[in-house]
Amino acid sequence: MPLEVTASLDRDVAIYLAGETLRVTVTIQNVTNRGKISQTEQLAWGSVQFICERTIGASTKWPSNRPRPPTTSMVRPASTVYSSQPNIIFCELKLAPNQSKQFTCDIPLSRNSIPPTFRGTLVKYSNRVTVAVSHVQAHIRIANLPVRIIPSVGLEAKLSIPENPFLASTMTKPTVIETVMATVDDLTMSRKSLAYSLVHSSSRVALLTLPKKAYKLGDDVCGYLDFKDSKTPCVQYSASIETEEKMIDPDVEENEETEHKRKITKTHSLISPITVFTEDSTFRLNIPLGAAPTFSTDSVQLKWKIRFVFVVSSQEYAVHVKDNIVHSNAPTEVPVESFSWSTEILVLPCKPQNAALLDTTFPNTVSLSV
Repeated sequence: MPLEVTASLDRDVAIYLAGETLRVTVTIQNVTNRGKISQTEQLAWGSVQFICERTIGASTKWPSNRPRPPTTSMVRPASTVYSSQPNIIFCELKLAPNQSKQFTCDIPLSRNSIPPTFRGTLVKYSNRVTVAVSHVQAHIRIANLPVRIIPSVGLEAKLSIPENPFLASTMTKPTVIETVMATVDDLTMSRKSLAYSLVHSSSRVALLTLPKKAYKLGDDVCGYLDFKDSKTPCVQYSASIETEEKMIDPDVEENEETEHKRKITKTHSLISPITVFTEDSTFRLNIPLGAAPTFSTDSVQLKWKIRFVFVVSSQEYAVHVKDNIVHSNAPTEVPVESFSWSTEILVLPCKPQNAALLDTTFPNTVSLSV
């Protein structure tokens, strides 16, 4: 196979926001092997296309009364939810020995039609760039380059540019990343702290304070728990960041049995401090950069939440003060019970460059031999 085809993207890591333009550079070289007769090689055509596929989990089945989405000739049937128009980058290309040619193609990514890259349990969305070439003497060869897509917010209301004719030549239109991040910064700004009184059996256990309920990927969720004036001692608590993946099917009636099968919870960050004899506690939970933000499609809904589990006791500890020194004998047996409480948070996208700092599973180059 004397022809080598290499496709590369315009970023070191293939992570993009929905609404951006993806640039693909395809290089084709006639790599003549030594000891063989050199000859001119010819390709009939070459194309580049962006494709999003959906995979339904093994525990679920596609309803027989619902039509499957349309597909193209370059993808596996029954799983394509979005595909761009194929870009024909060349026809009847001839390359002499050791000769190479380069082609560049821009693919605008839809703002709302492309689901984000999501590695769920019930539903998975995978995005990729497909490069296909056809040799005049062989079958079509295809190379796939996985791409991570992060959903965008705020593109409907674009940033305004000052309408000053004297500044028109110096002002540039904001990029998609600048527009999205300006919206995210505004939505995640802490304006007013939120307080929650956590009660068990008509008795307050703790007072929870959160600075905000909107975050972006990579942020830390910080909070404060106040156990003062609590008549129900808290022995220990756990705080976690969780995602709830819920499969959506309008043709199936919702009940407790179907809801259990169509809902998956995943824990991303967890702490479990001991709070005996403490009057307060702080926590910090990280939202991973490699996860998908809050989103919803016609097949799945992803929600984020903070979940607490409190271990409380009805028995107060006996504390004695002698010579200004506090003494307490730990009981051998402590009757405890637990209860849980959760609240939803909104997780928004981050910069693709920030996500690429830790998520390096999307290379920007792929090669194939023809």
